[in-house]
Amino acid sequence: MAGKDSTLLDIDQDPADQLEFQDIPHIHGSEKGPRDEDGQTHTFTTFPAAADDSEDEVEGKPQLLTDKKQPSFWTFEYYQTLFDVDTIQVVIRILNSVVPRPKSNYLQSYIRPNPDLYGPFWICATLIFTTAITGNLANYFHTEGRDYEWKYDFHKVTFSATAIFSYWLLVPLALWGFLWWRRSSAGYSFLEILCVYGYSLAIYVPVSILWVINISWLQYLLVILSMVLSGTVLVIVFWPAVKEDDKKSVIFDPVRDFPLFLVF
Repeated sequence: MAGKDSTLLDIDQDPADQLEFQDIPHIHGSEKGPRDEDGQTHTFTTFPAAADDSEDEVEGKPQLLTDKKQPSFWTFEYYQTLFDVDTIQVVIRILNSVVPRPKSNYLQSYIRPNPDLYGPFWICATLIFTTAITGNLANYFHTEGRDYEWKYDFHKVTFSATAIFSYWLLVPLALWGFLWWRRSSAGYSFLEILCVYGYSLAIYVPVSILWVINISWLQYLLVILSMVLSGTVLVIVFWPAVKEDDKKSVIFDPVRDFPLFLVF
């Protein structure tokens, strides 16, 4: 029995030994604590570096876009970029070319940085046909009931195309040459000026259709109204280019637009 009791006493001492044994990982845990903290500190210091890399990547995207090689003037890709617009952009540019906004520059707000020739080309083409068709219709209504054999005048199409495309190409070229000669600080390119003048013709499309109404005072009122609206938009656009000029050389665009409607 005594031996068994001694055995039981040995068993009773085991928990104490186990308690002393359990103190060892507690000590090692305290020793590993600073190491773990060092590891966490090291991980924390590397996190901002990754954030800086992402910021550099984001900031570097515009530079990559600007450094992109532009296609040559003699390649098809160069002219393809001039027609790279969607319907929403064209509609917005047309609407804002009709309504003058004194506090907003049409070219800087809606044309840059992507001037196009798609909208201006089709505006000019549409204006050619509406001008020729309505011009013949107006002539027909004017001679109706008279002893006159009416014939369709195909020369109106040729005359309209010559007048409209000449205006669209030559006037912006002359203005760009003038600004270049005056060393204007506005920095308007020929393509931007060409785009602005092309969209400024959009208001004349509905006006040319309304010219079918054979009322002289209404016809001239529509012409004057369209000239004022279109000319005001152009003056607002190009005024910054000449406001610092000592001579204040400003050409009044509404007066310049009047010869367009001689095609009627």
